[in-house]
Amino acid sequence: MTLQVEARLHGTRATLKVRQNVTQMTAAEVNRFRKAMKGLMERPDNRGYQFFAGWHGVPLELCIHHEPLFLPWHRGYLYFIELALQEIDPAVTLPWWDWMNEPGVPAAYDDKKAEGKVNPLYSAAVEPMGVRRQPGWPKKTRREPGVPIPGVPAAAPPPLRSFYKWLMEATSYEEFQQRCWRLHDNIHVWVGGPNGQMSDPSWAAFDPLFWAHHTMVDRLWRIWQHKNPGAVPDHWLLSEPMTFGKRPSLLVREVLDVKKLGYEYAAQAATVGGAG
Repeated sequence: MTLQVEARLHGTRATLKVRQNVTQMTAAEVNRFRKAMKGLMERPDNRGYQFFAGWHGVPLELCIHHEPLFLPWHRGYLYFIELALQEIDPAVTLPWWDWMNEPGVPAAYDDKKAEGKVNPLYSAAVEPMGVRRQPGWPKKTRREPGVPIPGVPAAAPPPLRSFYKWLMEATSYEEFQQRCWRLHDNIHVWVGGPNGQMSDPSWAAFDPLFWAHHTMVDRLWRIWQHKNPGAVPDHWLLSEPMTFGKRPSLLVREVLDVKKLGYEYAAQAATVGGAG
């Protein structure tokens, strides 16, 4: 995998792949993605789903929230798991969940069964690698969308289109990423509720919906970048190495251009009122 990452970062990867809105994918495309996810979940080693999910929370706790590296770190995180999926099926990309425009959890992730079989996007096992299971740890992911968490302000349900203009009107990277993480947090809380894994950073990445949610966050950043060319994190951050569970340790500047990472978004320049 390292050689593939290095090739993509140095611009030697010829094919630019497109990430799509999961609700606009064909049934065949969704099923292909499901099969790749299932294959990733069946890998018991450091090429598999449990390993990558564990970068975010238990056991590695590498995720970054509520600080300037929030967006670059998660872009790198998505990049690594997308490469892992493409080892199984080179045509697969991470789809996004358009919670700006669409209500509720996408059907692709909300159906327990798909083609008469267990849907790997509905729930996943929670089996952190390299650590002994502790009392109280979840065994599999669940969701409680819209159920309030006691003591926590109620999360706004999707669609969040009323916040789109406010988000895109941010005039600096710092302002944008602060606004973006607030919307990001809201979706995590709304999906997870009091007992679901999405509302707990320690377990959130074990839920297959996590990846569609964060791909939407990354897409919003890509749209904002398109509208604000040259707007980047503070200069001192550009050479900051980010820690992941595998080499290479990407620098912030290496994840700013999604095309250099080998992907683009369908209708990436679209506004909420547009076709994307």
